[in-house]
Amino acid sequence: MRTMLNGLLLINKEAGITSFDVIRKLKKILPKDQKIGHAGTLDPFATGLLIIMLGKATKEFDKIQTLRKKYIATAEFGYQTETLDNTGKVIKKCPIDANFNTNKIKSVLKSFTGQIIQTTPAYSAVKIHGTPAYKFARQNKKVKMPKRQVTIYNIEIEHISQNKITLIIECSSGTYIRTLISDIAIKMGNLATTIELYRQSIGEFSCETALKSSEIETKSLGDINNLIISQDKIPY
Repeated sequence: MRTMLNGLLLINKEAGITSFDVIRKLKKILPKDQKIGHAGTLDPFATGLLIIMLGKATKEFDKIQTLRKKYIATAEFGYQTETLDNTGKVIKKCPIDANFNTNKIKSVLKSFTGQIIQTTPAYSAVKIHGTPAYKFARQNKKVKMPKRQVTIYNIEIEHISQNKITLIIECSSGTYIRTLISDIAIKMGNLATTIELYRQSIGEFSCETALKSSEIETKSLGDINNLIISQDKIPY
């Protein structure tokens, strides 16, 4: 009988794969009956920190969900896609007007700090009557998407270049950055799509010590075990 692993494993997810794809990769290495899950999904186009919970640490999900998350997001203005990110088809376009300037952007960003209400995007895994919302969206079926309250602790401009803005965002769990970017643009009288999204940290956990998802297949069970954060050392 192989020993089951317990603790948290930090993964730096690459673009183009789902969070569950990471689980699949790990399952090929872990013991057959290993209990495993992840705390906080990343969209396929997004990169960055994914926390994998193993064994008894799967009970840490609720605690991890209370931690702040830090993202670096790049938005491209002038159009909107059906998915609000660069994986979808462009459905709307608009000219970039005089409102696209640093002072206007800072003023709008300030209005989005604190507690805000978001409408869950149609292309999301949130279940409507037991069915993931994205399945309705792919069938062009309109359903009423739920609203949720989230907290935006801080938004800073990292870089502005022509029609693109890169933002550093600290927020609560449950925040949809794609929706936030879209709502910010609309308040500016424009449209925007999230073209890059990187989750830098969750609480005290960061990508600095995370295993790249592209390197999982090169690791042995012993290698994975050496990377695990045991429950008694979780920095809450």
